[in-house]
Amino acid sequence: MPIPLADFLLQNRDAILEAWEEQVRALPAARSLDRLALRDGLPHLLDGIATLMRTPHAELASGLGAIGDHHALERLGEGFDLRQVVAEYRLLRSCVLSLWSSRGHATARPEEERIFHEAMDEAVAASVSRYALARERTLQALDRISAAALGSPDVAGFLPRLLQVLRDTIATVDVAVVLLREGEDHLRVECGVGEGVDSGGRVHVGHGFAGSIAASREPVWVRDARKDPRAHSAVVRTSDVRALYGVPLVLHGELIGVALMGSRGSREYTEEDLLLFRAIAARATALLAQAQAHERERQAREDAEASLARLRESEAHLRRWEALFLRLGVGVVIVSARDHHILDANPAYARMHGATPEELRGASLASTLAPEARDQVPRHAAEALAHPSHEFESIHLRADGGRFPVFTHITALRDDSGQVSRYVATVLDITQRRAMEEERQRLHQAIEAERTQLAAVLEQLPEGVIIAEAPSGRWLLANHRVSTLTGRAIPQSSSVDTFTRAYEACHPDSQPYAPKDWPLARTLRTGEVVQGEEMMLKHEDGHTLTLLISSAPLRDKEGNIIAGVATLADITELRRAQEATLQSARFGERLIAIVSHDLRNPLNAIHLSTTQLLHSEALAERERRLATRIARSSARMTRMILELLDFTRGRLGGGIPIQRAPGDLRAVVRQAVEELEAAWPERTLRVVVNPGHYEGVWDAERLFQVVSNLGGNALQYSAPEAPVTLMLSDRADTVVLDVHNSGEPIAPEVLPRLFDPFRRGRGASQDSGISGGLGLGLYIVEQIVTGHQGRIEVTSSAAEGTLFRVSLPREPTWA
Repeated sequence: MPIPLADFLLQNRDAILEAWEEQVRALPAARSLDRLALRDGLPHLLDGIATLMRTPHAELASGLGAIGDHHALERLGEGFDLRQVVAEYRLLRSCVLSLWSSRGHATARPEEERIFHEAMDEAVAASVSRYALARERTLQALDRISAAALGSPDVAGFLPRLLQVLRDTIATVDVAVVLLREGEDHLRVECGVGEGVDSGGRVHVGHGFAGSIAASREPVWVRDARKDPRAHSAVVRTSDVRALYGVPLVLHGELIGVALMGSRGSREYTEEDLLLFRAIAARATALLAQAQAHERERQAREDAEASLARLRESEAHLRRWEALFLRLGVGVVIVSARDHHILDANPAYARMHGATPEELRGASLASTLAPEARDQVPRHAAEALAHPSHEFESIHLRADGGRFPVFTHITALRDDSGQVSRYVATVLDITQRRAMEEERQRLHQAIEAERTQLAAVLEQLPEGVIIAEAPSGRWLLANHRVSTLTGRAIPQSSSVDTFTRAYEACHPDSQPYAPKDWPLARTLRTGEVVQGEEMMLKHEDGHTLTLLISSAPLRDKEGNIIAGVATLADITELRRAQEATLQSARFGERLIAIVSHDLRNPLNAIHLSTTQLLHSEALAERERRLATRIARSSARMTRMILELLDFTRGRLGGGIPIQRAPGDLRAVVRQAVEELEAAWPERTLRVVVNPGHYEGVWDAERLFQVVSNLGGNALQYSAPEAPVTLMLSDRADTVVLDVHNSGEPIAPEVLPRLFDPFRRGRGASQDSGISGGLGLGLYIVEQIVTGHQGRIEVTSSAAEGTLFRVSLPREPTWA
């Protein structure tokens, strides 16, 4: 009695698979697989189809699960192509139907037969789809690996790209490592990505996770590396890695290395991920082997090129020595140690003896020496044997009989057995050196004579002279005047340092000199040129001298300081005379100040009296003229006294005092011009005020003096018909006053001293503006301008006239 097809599948599953296996072994890819790998998930497929037949309303896809996917991925990993995968399912269908028919079952129930065929079709479709997708993903990864290998033919460049492809392809990979075999028993971490990888670390084969994979040459999958003792390693930290998978890299039965991948977020890898990783590892194995072979080939080529380069360098070195031997300007001769005959001689040695190298080869060495030097040959040879080298002077002979001195350096050369076989000597003609030595001796004697003469001259100089060596400061020469100035004998071992420490010296302000600050010490240290520096030096007898010291460096051709020279001039009496003159001048200036101040009181009384007389109506005309003359003379004397007071303040009080206050310079100029117009009614004065502002902080009364003096000078020294121009200009922080006239120019030799006190030019009152002045007007003008931190300039020519320019800052600037 026929049984249901579902029961038939379950009862005869092994028989069906036996028949299927016999037929499928004809496929090339299936011949090498064992039974378990060959059958793979097909037993579960038959069980799943039988279950679907018993529950006809179930979904095919959910009923078969991932059987087709798993089988397709396994077959892809085993090297099956898609045609072979489809052929497996076709043969399985055929085996089921053939065995069903052979057992006497004609046909199955239509519903069972429909489910059977649809299930087989679904399994084929799932396998084909999964196979195609996995194959496409694998091919893309392998293409990227091949491209990486082409871009980086060496291992160091290829592996980082390989691991990057792996991480890009399998999203769950957090750690990837490639270990390459090093020797017979070790693996070395060649490249790794992710945290916890010790690049360059070493693992023993058979130990740890990677070592066990290398020993077994089988893939290993650990689902929780934290708990598996095999995953612990000193070179790959797996404390936070969960899933860890590793495969051996084997090519033609030879282990190349191990590849690992790990995930921190997942304990599982999909079958497709494992298949892809194995495919990448397989492709990487071939590429690594190729890269290693390329590296070995490159290294061998480099070694060969280096060897060839060394050979060429050796040949070039030999040629250079040969060229050096032939072209060397020093004579070189090679002599046999057995009989002292010449084996070879270079052209220089032959030329100095008036022969050719060919003529000298084979000749006795003694034949090139003077008769008196021949007996010394054995002794010099013995010295060369006893020491690394030996040097001596001797006399040689030329072919024409001429004699010449030579300096010889001889060295003994030994053969492979250690015996001396040859002597090599370099021979230098020292004829010119002997002549130069004689000339040097002659020059030395001449220099000594000149030095003696120089010392005699220096002893007669009225100034002290010291010459010291640089940089030590040791005295090379000091004349007798130095001892006279100091009152002490100068020892032979003196130096700048010992001299400065022995004598009390100070600056004119009584500050002591530090030894390093002495003029000669500064010159030796920095090359400073010191001109006329005053120094107070205590004499041995206790009195103080005033010395004027100058110093300068002496340099060689390259500009280096080799010595320094200092002169010491006694100016004690000169300074005393100058001080006396200064005291006399100060007394005179104080006397002028006192007299000027005391004369103001009687002059004021005269001025008041004449003013009252001039206002009296009872005064007769003759007496009025006399009173007017007295008033003008007293006014002139008052102005002269004021100038003398300003002069003495400038000389004795640190400058004319300036009382600053805010003001407008235009008002000062207009007031001064009004007074000048009153005093010179017949003259024309023009005032030009350029656009701008002229406010500032200054002493208006003093600036009134400046404008009045400069304007009065311009009026006095210009033609009566010529105008005088006063012009103001705004220059930002500075105001400029120009006073111009077109009179006779000031002589060029007078201009540099125009502002000196008591200076008069043309006539009796060139710079005062007052008849019978003292010549202090321009001096006082300059002092007032300087007190305002300004400056005054003057230019004068026949074509341009005379121009006084005063520049005044608006605000004082204090340092």
